[in-house]
Amino acid sequence: MAQQAQSLRKAIENLINAKLHDALSRPGGLDRLVAHRATGVASWEIRNAEKQLDLALAEVLEGSEVGFARQDA
Repeated sequence: MAQQAQSLRKAIENLINAKLHDALSRPGGLDRLVAHRATGVASWEIRNAEKQLDLALAEVLEGSEVGFARQDA
């Protein structure tokens, strides 16, 4: 469980870092972040960080389903 929490924390931090880097490294960064929220279009780095977060969440949820199955048995 601690490893899953660490993995989730790392994925969240990576997504935050990707968004901050995108917003601060090039002109118009804040406009790009707003556009991403409205349209879902984002840079490769942000999309990759989102995929990593999705994978980490799936691992956590998969682990919790296994725990629930054990309790029901």
